Amino acid sequence: MFRVALIGRPNVGKSSLFNRIIGKRKAIVEDIPGVTRDRLVSKAEWRGVPFEIVDTGGYIQGDEDKFAPYLRKQIEKELQFADLIVFVVDGKEGLTQADKDIADMLRKTDKSVIVAVNKIDSPSREENLYEFYELGFDKVIPVSAVQRNGVAELLDEIVKHIPEYEIEATKEEEERKEEYRDVIKVAIVGKPNAGKSSLLNGILGEERAVVSNIPGTTRDVVDTLFEWNGQKFLFLDTAGLRKKSKVDYGLEFFSVGRTLEAIKKADVVVHVIDAQEGATEQDTKIAHLIQKYTKPAVIVINKIDTLPQRKEVLNRIRNQVKEKLYFIPYAPVVFVSATQRKGIKQLLKEIVDVYNQAWKRVGTGQLNRAIKQILSLRHPPSYRGKPLKIYYATQLEGKPPCFLLFVNYPEGFKEHYVRFLENSLRDTLGFEKSPIKLIFRERESIYKEG
Repeated sequence: MFRVALIGRPNVGKSSLFNRIIGKRKAIVEDIPGVTRDRLVSKAEWRGVPFEIVDTGGYIQGDEDKFAPYLRKQIEKELQFADLIVFVVDGKEGLTQADKDIADMLRKTDKSVIVAVNKIDSPSREENLYEFYELGFDKVIPVSAVQRNGVAELLDEIVKHIPEYEIEATKEEEERKEEYRDVIKVAIVGKPNAGKSSLLNGILGEERAVVSNIPGTTRDVVDTLFEWNGQKFLFLDTAGLRKKSKVDYGLEFFSVGRTLEAIKKADVVVHVIDAQEGATEQDTKIAHLIQKYTKPAVIVINKIDTLPQRKEVLNRIRNQVKEKLYFIPYAPVVFVSATQRKGIKQLLKEIVDVYNQAWKRVGTGQLNRAIKQILSLRHPPSYRGKPLKIYYATQLEGKPPCFLLFVNYPEGFKEHYVRFLENSLRDTLGFEKSPIKLIFRERESIYKEG
């Protein structure tokens, strides 16, 4: 039977989550680190799919606890048996060095990992969710084992990894891909009350989404098909990523995770910003997620009808937004009044342009000539006293554009020079509105790999 292991440091709530999943009080739950000493195994079922769930003791480094060596041995043994790891962390305490150490251990296995951020049971803990993406795992799900919130979403993600379920899910996914083969998937994101639902209605020209001036009106992702100038779009109108002091705890709190899923699934992300407020700290966090998943994006400055229509006012707002979101310089900016439907056509045009650039391919010869030209303007710095060299480059399949560069010392190309290369390649090759990815590989590795 498919086996799921709950792994994490002591007192993060693994046993509470274990009990919630199996629906019984089988594991002893106390607010004392290290209560669980042995592995507990139980059968569980979700959506008719059975699996085994394992509760492990808290992973402790060092020998300050006399049980630590025994617990580590038990956990390391379980890592061999488990098919899937649920890495449980404490959303109340936040990310710790111990969490990072466990993440390093898990990355050395060949197991899939889901991060369950437990104890997200009050509004003040919302922003803690974002820092757990630093662990490097794609699936980060907020849960509250005590209050049952988010457990269904976690179980949905668990069964996706089970082969029997995966067969059915794959068929549905393939059918959906075929249905939307020529459709641009667009995620509309932004903090609450920026005007996301109003923007969708402005695009559709009808009251398709619920519009309200109360933050958090939209709780779920609403898929809406739309066609413009022969191009089909699938709009994902998502719940706003809200600031912790502004949210009432409840169902909408967990829509953060669904918004993140929409960003990951989208071809283009439309980031809506309130013209009166400009780019806020919350907007930078959303933009960092866009950057993290290397997503093409369009920045919409909405509600311009509430501002003086003077060029210097609009330029000041544009500059503030671009300065605050400097790490996604490729995202074009569009001024919009969703309620008056101003700027909608320009937005749709930008979405199409951004999408097309994300699918653009360049010839190998053109790419290498561009790199040669860039290197002539600014050579890479030396590394350990030796000059860094780029021998050859090629574009890989897929989107966004990804370029594989064969070099002498991959580790020598530091972030500041990589950013220079990315920006220069975008300008030179016509990717001004698209993110690009660079992968550095040592040239000798070609021969080592055969």
